[in-house]
Amino acid sequence: MASRYSTGLVQTALRLQTGAVARVVSGSRIRTALPVRRLSTSTASRLPSDDPGGKPNTGQHRTVYDDFFNILEPNIDSAVSVASTSPSSFTLQDGLVLEESVILLNNQVFLWDHPKLDQNYAIPSGIGWEDWLDQKVSPKTKLQVSQKVKDTFQIFELVDQRPEILLFGTGKTVLPPPQPIRSYINSLGIQLDVQNTHDAASTFNMLSEEGRKVAAILIPSEPKPKRRYTPQQLQDLLSGK
Repeated sequence: MASRYSTGLVQTALRLQTGAVARVVSGSRIRTALPVRRLSTSTASRLPSDDPGGKPNTGQHRTVYDDFFNILEPNIDSAVSVASTSPSSFTLQDGLVLEESVILLNNQVFLWDHPKLDQNYAIPSGIGWEDWLDQKVSPKTKLQVSQKVKDTFQIFELVDQRPEILLFGTGKTVLPPPQPIRSYINSLGIQLDVQNTHDAASTFNMLSEEGRKVAAILIPSEPKPKRRYTPQQLQDLLSGK
């Protein structure tokens, strides 16, 4: 009699322990079901079981773990970043290759049609920046913020969320812009930081990962000649005319 009673206790204890293990495994499985970086996956973590909250773990119902998130997980909607640069192009993190000057702003990429910039002799006094300033430059010229400057950088005035920092990649070397350009950018509440294009792209990636409100203008070191089409010319080209 005592033997059967002891055997019943052992069987009951085993059933209780098995249930406890199932509950623990359920918790482990649900936790590992979150999109995290896994180092390894155990066989036990894939065993089917009920959620500790009492609902079937089918993925159709909210579980107790939905109120938690992994602080080490990278943001799924990651910001735009530059994977690599070449003298004439940029490769974004999604593999898109762009062979023109671009503006990276508010997680979007804009092709930027800017005035001509001679990277060999442009200097802060305005020489080499004449097309940007829309005025002739001489040692005695008083430079002012022209309408051309406003039109060139108009996107930063129209955007709803202006960046705190604008990284200006001026090509293969650092070409500090003349005062009117810097003054206009600063008047919008934006700090201007001028670097060569490669460094500007790297700095943009770093600041974006830190969650900073940063934008970038990237000009290729060796820009390729561009051909522009009118809407009608483009339509004719696509139709094979």
